[in-house]
Amino acid sequence: MTALVQAALRVRRTARSAWGLAAAFLLAAFLLAGFFVPGSRELGWLHLSWVVAWIALFGHRTHNAYRQGADPRSAFELGVLLLVGVQALVQFRGGIGSDLYPLTFVAVALVASFAVGLAGIGVVVFALALGLATAFFGEQISDPLLLGVNALFIVCFGALSHLFTRAEIVRVRRKSDLELAAQKEKVKDDTRLFRLVAPSSDRVRDEERLYETSVQEVRQALYHALQLLHRTLDLHTCVLLMPSDEAEQLCIAELVTNSDDVADGPFALGAGAVGAAVRRKVTASLQQIRPGYGGICYYRGPASVRSFIAVPVLERGHLRAVLCADRVIDRAFGPEEEELLRDSTSHILRAFENERVFVQLESAKREQETLYRVSQALSTALTQDVVMELGLTAAKEIAPHDFAAITEYQPEGRRHVVRRAAGERALDFQGLRFRDNASLTAMVVKNRHYLPYRGEFDSKQQVLFTKKAKLKAMESLLVLPLVACEEPIGTLIVAAKASGAFGTSVRETLQALANQLAVAMANARSVRLLEELATTDGLTGCLNKRALLDHMEQKLMAAQRFGRKLSLIVTDLDHFKAVNDTYGHAAGDRVLKELGEVLRRVKRETDIVARFGGEEFCVLCEETDLRGAQLLAERVREELEKTEVLTELGPLKVTASLGVATFPDHASTAADLFVQGDKALYEAKHRGRNQVCTV
Repeated sequence: MTALVQAALRVRRTARSAWGLAAAFLLAAFLLAGFFVPGSRELGWLHLSWVVAWIALFGHRTHNAYRQGADPRSAFELGVLLLVGVQALVQFRGGIGSDLYPLTFVAVALVASFAVGLAGIGVVVFALALGLATAFFGEQISDPLLLGVNALFIVCFGALSHLFTRAEIVRVRRKSDLELAAQKEKVKDDTRLFRLVAPSSDRVRDEERLYETSVQEVRQALYHALQLLHRTLDLHTCVLLMPSDEAEQLCIAELVTNSDDVADGPFALGAGAVGAAVRRKVTASLQQIRPGYGGICYYRGPASVRSFIAVPVLERGHLRAVLCADRVIDRAFGPEEEELLRDSTSHILRAFENERVFVQLESAKREQETLYRVSQALSTALTQDVVMELGLTAAKEIAPHDFAAITEYQPEGRRHVVRRAAGERALDFQGLRFRDNASLTAMVVKNRHYLPYRGEFDSKQQVLFTKKAKLKAMESLLVLPLVACEEPIGTLIVAAKASGAFGTSVRETLQALANQLAVAMANARSVRLLEELATTDGLTGCLNKRALLDHMEQKLMAAQRFGRKLSLIVTDLDHFKAVNDTYGHAAGDRVLKELGEVLRRVKRETDIVARFGGEEFCVLCEETDLRGAQLLAERVREELEKTEVLTELGPLKVTASLGVATFPDHASTAADLFVQGDKALYEAKHRGRNQVCTV
């Protein structure tokens, strides 16, 4: 019933969306009959009704498209309606030879430019078909040359307009993308220029808004400082020049000037009058400058200024910027004015430092919030998979990277396993196993200290896992130890294509994450061991009685729901008491272990093996009928019969009796199924042991 309702609604929606197009084709049919051809009939109410219908339909569909948003279907529909209306007007004026016929080409070009994808092609095809049909049927024109030329013009106008419009859209989008990328790059450059990011942490962070706001604050503070100097000292130009990181060049950081001849830069670091202040790191002053002097680098040509001063902005002895000022009047800068400019450099440095501290505090705050959030999540995670997923997600937030992995160290075999990998080529490393070697991962586990020291990675010289499994195209790498209770349990690895991606502050935050991750992984491992102890027989490694009964209830409910078979094999060793009495309990334990091994070796992947108690074992066979369970039980019996157990008194062979019962043939509940299997087992013992019996 639901399918019928959905189909009806689908038909209704289709009818609603298609009625406008059907009406447009109906109006076009009038044109094929020469409805507006002059002289064919007198204009009357029928023609007026057609015009009113077209106006109403076109207005209604345009309103719907504006209100609901245009899509390819509505664009095609509006294009068809517009072409029908234009074709009617052309036909009324005399058809293909009238003075208004070029409107057809204009309409085709207009509609094709606004239509998208297949809709644009569709309106061109419709315009071509409508033009030919109305000329041939409505106006009785059969000249192939005339029809062909008009068809060619329609196709050319439509196709060229469609292509040019799409090309223009692509060009505008490309331009917008480039402008956006340039704006982002400018923010990054300004961030580096003002040193808002500490030198040890020059990494790309998802904090563009923070940096952009900080850059704006710095620029505003600089502008106010320069504007105050400009007004107070009666300056022509006051400019702050800062050295760029890429080359020995100066660029304009901020500027207040009355001149139209200031160059955009960059400028040579040691050029002209500014170069003296840069090289010697002392104030350089010029007065009574001759007209046409070209030694002031930030002007395009010879400067018209008469006095000039350049004050270096020093931070711990390092040049951060140069504050330059000049006048067009012949008045030298006095000692008090020079002192005022030097004091202003301290204000500039404070603006840099305040914003730098603000950015670092905000970054640290976000990192702490991330660590706190992850710590809360890790405290409730009970499985290693969840713990590792949370760890890799947090590492991505703290330090954007291109590859990450978590490895586990297994001290019993001195092996390393890549438990989880994410990013580029993650599938190549997922599950990779390797012994202790000279790799960075093994060295970090041994020394319990991060590597590489500077976070730089060379895949040709350094080995992350093994020489065969190489991590390529990465410039930055950080391998952090996971240590819990002073024991190494693995590593956290992050790698990036960019160089210098993991500075000191990032490494410290990631190490804090690694410490939390190590504790959470150790806890998850303990939980897993407790679960195994609660559900596993300690001697044989098979499931215990409690776990078997839980599985039987679940499997039997599934079998009832889906109408499937479920079989149980109950196994008991023959004369096991004699084995213990003759060979000792240690030999008896070895026999029990060997039976467990045989059952696990012979069973299918979906079967469940459990030690029910003493020398009694069970195999639960899902989706298995009585015949299939009998065959499996027979293979178990044969395999055990030819197995030798080494004891202090020599080799020992044992046999077993097996009983088989199947749901729903022999029982309807889990308890009854076990009772029936046990009955079949005792039947096998009564018949002479070392055989398989059913109920």
